[in-house]
Amino acid sequence: MRKNIKATEADLYDALDILHYTRCSSQNPCPEWRHQQFHLFIRKKGKEIIALSLHEDMPSSLPPFHRAKHQSKALEVEVNKILDAYQKRRASKRVLKTK
Repeated sequence: MRKNIKATEADLYDALDILHYTRCSSQNPCPEWRHQQFHLFIRKKGKEIIALSLHEDMPSSLPPFHRAKHQSKALEVEVNKILDAYQKRRASKRVLKTK
C-alpha cells in the first residue's frame, strides 16, 4: 500500500518509534522500518511530501519463504495507526511550545 503524506521526517520517525517500529539499516535518514509482519519504506517526494510504502510479509513454503501482501484491511489499519501517532506527536510538540 502506498500513501503520500505531508509530514516532517523527524516527527514521522518519532511516531514510528512510539509504535515500536525498528530501523532495518543504519543509514540516516533511515528509509526502511519493520514492526512484526509489517515492512515500511519511506521516500521523500519533494520538499514536504513523504511517500510511505507498506506491505505485510506472509509466510510461504517456497524461497525466499515469505510473500509481500500489498492490499488488505490490516494494512489500512496500520497506516491509520501511523498517521494517528504522527498527529499525536505533532500535537504534543505544539502543547510544549505554548507552555
